[in-house]
Amino acid sequence: MSERKREEHTPGTPGMPRGWVRHPHERMLITPLVAGVGGLLAFFTVVAIVVWLPIHTFDPPPSSDWAPLSSTALAGRNLFAQNGCYVCHSGYSRPQDVRESLYFLYPKISAPGDFWGSDQSPNLLGTERTGPDLSQESGWHPDDWQSAHFYDPRYMDPRSLMPDMKSLFSNKQVDQLIAFVEQRSGKSGLLRYAGQLYAKHVVLVNQGFPPPYTGFQGSHKPPLESNDKILAPPKNQLEEAPNLAQIDRSYWLAGDPLPVTEANLLRGKEVFLDRCVGCHGLKGNGSGPGARFLSPTPADFTSADDACCGGDTGPGDFYYRILRGWPGTAMENFGDRLSVDDIWRVVLFIKTIPNGTLKPYRNPEPNDYIVWQPSKELLAWTKSHQTLPGNISFEKKAIKDPFMQEALRVMPGLAPKDRLLLNDGKTPLSLRDAANGIKALYEDMLNRAWSDAKGRGEKLPPESQKAIAPTVPGQQ
Repeated sequence: MSERKREEHTPGTPGMPRGWVRHPHERMLITPLVAGVGGLLAFFTVVAIVVWLPIHTFDPPPSSDWAPLSSTALAGRNLFAQNGCYVCHSGYSRPQDVRESLYFLYPKISAPGDFWGSDQSPNLLGTERTGPDLSQESGWHPDDWQSAHFYDPRYMDPRSLMPDMKSLFSNKQVDQLIAFVEQRSGKSGLLRYAGQLYAKHVVLVNQGFPPPYTGFQGSHKPPLESNDKILAPPKNQLEEAPNLAQIDRSYWLAGDPLPVTEANLLRGKEVFLDRCVGCHGLKGNGSGPGARFLSPTPADFTSADDACCGGDTGPGDFYYRILRGWPGTAMENFGDRLSVDDIWRVVLFIKTIPNGTLKPYRNPEPNDYIVWQPSKELLAWTKSHQTLPGNISFEKKAIKDPFMQEALRVMPGLAPKDRLLLNDGKTPLSLRDAANGIKALYEDMLNRAWSDAKGRGEKLPPESQKAIAPTVPGQQ
């Protein structure tokens, strides 16, 4: 009897209508083997299209800002990759990162030609930004800041999450890593770095400090001290004039706009303890744990005489240095991390430190505040030098020379006609001196890197690319 007839005659089983056909037995068509092979094929197809194909076919010309890495910087790049630094730090700035005229954040957008050449391959672009983007890090901090930061990031930023890199302080590996960080940003980064090196020279000569320690030395030696005996401030020149040359003139005599209240002082102390003690110390005497790596050492705020009467310790001077940093020293800008009011509150609090307000459980009070008054010498100096005629801000002709632009960023307190001597009594300082010095440093670093790359057999663009002048992005 056929299957259909058996079903029709099975008691309790409904009969199948005439003409219907039963479904065949179902069978799994996509076996685990087929699924696995298909998944791998899909994965490697995407990898080939997104990764392999662009690497081997996309070859944009070098950008005008591209510069090769020196051999030391290239070794540092390898250390950067081997230690997984790109996991937390990205290496490119996107269009949405850039803020117009806010030079100390991301001054330029990364372009494909910025990563040209085999010394930049594979690109260390990264994806995460647990730490700051480092594509434009070159020149924002001096080498001694970098050294202290790699030894223990909490020395420079008490809030940092970065692990220390003490293991790299042997065989000069940390020097290689610092070289990469300071040279990775192309020509514009080399220009900033040259400005930082020039400013370091000015500060050390002017304040009588020796060069900073290298390697492990800063971890166990005492903070460096200035040799005041070699200093002989020039006659008829304000002693603090070279320091003021690094502060915009409009801040020299500026007062703190916030009232001296207990709330403002307490907030200033909170920010100081949160941000500043790694360098300036828990006592405010400039002997924080990071100070041992630095030259010059951080400022000492414990002197009442300095707080009330220093030629370059006015509220406006402190505000400008916190806002924009002090090139040549480890004092970095906090304008991208603190509000304007909080910076002024820190300035208010600094003026109470000589009265012991950093002691534990000691709240600063208004009567602890030391009022700063400009000295007669400072007033006479500003009357003769801080004049509207000849001020660079009122020049009608735009300055296009990038080395002069960088000199103005490093020495914003100088006017074109100013001619100073540093406190050694013989080293000249002017905008033209600064521009020439920065240019010499820049060209030396670029030529060395170009020569190193040529010696390694790197692919190099025509010499005409090398001759393209650097730009100062975000500062025009």
